[in-house]
Amino acid sequence: MMSTRTSSKCVAAVTALFLFLAIFTVMPATGGADAYAATKKGAVKNGPLTVRSNAGTKYKKLGTLAKGKTITIKGTKKNKNGTKWYKIKFKSKNGYVLAKHVKLKTATKKKSATLGKIKAYSPTKKGTIKEGPLNVRGNAGSGYKKIGTLKKKATVTVTGERTGKDKAKWYRIKHGSKTGYVLAKYVKLKAAAASAPKETAVNKKGTVNDGPLNVRKGAGTNYAKLGSLARGKTITVLTKVKSASGQTWYKFNYSGSQKGYVLSSYITLVKDTPPAGSNLEGSNLSDAEFETWMTQQGFPDSYKNGLRALHQAHPQWIFKAQNTGIDWSSALAKEMKIGINLVEPSSPDSWKSKAKGAYNSSTGKYTAFDGRWNAASEAIVAYYMDPRNFFNTTSIYQFMDHNFDAASQTKETIKSMVSRSSCFMNTTSYIDNLYKAGVNSKVNPNVITAMVIQEQGWKGGSGLISGKYSGYKGIYNHFNIGAYTTSTMSATERGLWWAKGAGTGATSYGRPWNSIEKSLAGGASYYSSNYLTNKQYTYYTKKFNVMNGLNNVATHQYMTNTAGGESEGKILRYAYESSADYPITFHIPVYSGMPASPCAKP
Repeated sequence: MMSTRTSSKCVAAVTALFLFLAIFTVMPATGGADAYAATKKGAVKNGPLTVRSNAGTKYKKLGTLAKGKTITIKGTKKNKNGTKWYKIKFKSKNGYVLAKHVKLKTATKKKSATLGKIKAYSPTKKGTIKEGPLNVRGNAGSGYKKIGTLKKKATVTVTGERTGKDKAKWYRIKHGSKTGYVLAKYVKLKAAAASAPKETAVNKKGTVNDGPLNVRKGAGTNYAKLGSLARGKTITVLTKVKSASGQTWYKFNYSGSQKGYVLSSYITLVKDTPPAGSNLEGSNLSDAEFETWMTQQGFPDSYKNGLRALHQAHPQWIFKAQNTGIDWSSALAKEMKIGINLVEPSSPDSWKSKAKGAYNSSTGKYTAFDGRWNAASEAIVAYYMDPRNFFNTTSIYQFMDHNFDAASQTKETIKSMVSRSSCFMNTTSYIDNLYKAGVNSKVNPNVITAMVIQEQGWKGGSGLISGKYSGYKGIYNHFNIGAYTTSTMSATERGLWWAKGAGTGATSYGRPWNSIEKSLAGGASYYSSNYLTNKQYTYYTKKFNVMNGLNNVATHQYMTNTAGGESEGKILRYAYESSADYPITFHIPVYSGMPASPCAKP
């Protein structure tokens, strides 16, 4: 028989076991949860859908989800009945919803980004960097290695394009010896040149029937202007071509290798060579035509080699013979009057005259003229008078025609002269006034410019052009007309006195010259009236007056400096430095009885 103590223990154990089994039986059983390696998305098919704290309808309700609501699914769980529940994220907690009321969304497989195919450019294109510094990459993308940079406005050669992984367009470029890529949005491609229109050969002479006629760089008014041709000028038309607008343009040799284009409607083609002496002759001649031209002009054989060389270099240039009708020796003798031709005191003795009145044999001193100059020897005067010594591209300009001609005289040629040596006239106002003075007086404005530089120097500064000289404020005399020393006046004072009206209120030549514009215009008018109309329309004839008969030789000469004509011509040359092949006319004197060969420089 068990003891009472033992019996009590057994009863307690059985009771505890019974309670455990009862509790286990009452709690619903749920399966284990399966977690997704990666969350999934789903949408509520039927709503409102209850959200429970665990996988079963008896668990606490946490809330509801509306139909169509997108949820994030972490995994699945089945209860004891095998019903599938989704474990979801609900208001920062875990919740459960019946799987049958949720439609899983099919995950879109994200494609890995790839580079686009290279589109090569043929021909290549030119581009300009709009913003800089711009990185140059090893391939089409900012993640690729940087191989350099480009500055703003740098020019690049674009060989193709490629789309990067970010879908942005990149240009493939040449970068030194490497190939690089730059973002296309920072590059401005230059417009491709239009294909050249078809040209048809013409090869005929043509005459400008209305002028001045603009000469263009290409067949169309949209091309840059190279210059202009005066009415009556002759050209050799090489080809004709139609512009985009349908107009016909003629191409011709404008300057050296530079071709020019003019509208055909302003050119009259000629079938035959114009009669001898015509103003239409002389430019763009073939070698054979030029030989005939020189003979027709009356150039001696001793002139021809030098002229041939100039024609070969500049076929546009026109060379005209000026028959002086004077014997060489007679003209030279007239020019030897003491004081008419002078040289610098620093010149070699062989350049100085030892004639009576020019040299004192007792003291061994030369007589000073005009303050410091010495009389020139016959040998140096003969050298500068002989045109054959100056048939070269530097000195030929002393024979250039001083009459106005729009074909070879423009604001651009003036600009070419004054944009050097810190010239005081390198301003828009001066250039405009110089050109206007030439047009109105019919004087070559390049000549006017060279004359002012010769008289005032490159930097100016003379009291004659300052407008501030005491007693003559606001008065100008750029050409030094009437400016020489007297017993009562300095050269500056007398020049300004003359420009103001010469003490009598004279108004000729637009006096008083109380502005820069009036000084330039009046000086040009003075030069035109006193020299151009007197057959002295070149630097040479302005220095040596040989076109008005022997009696007038050595009179009415603009300068006493023996080398003056050549030195001023050298300044004039700067007008054509950028393009020496304007259709320039040169008038070259010819004498009878000239020496067989050019007079040598002593």
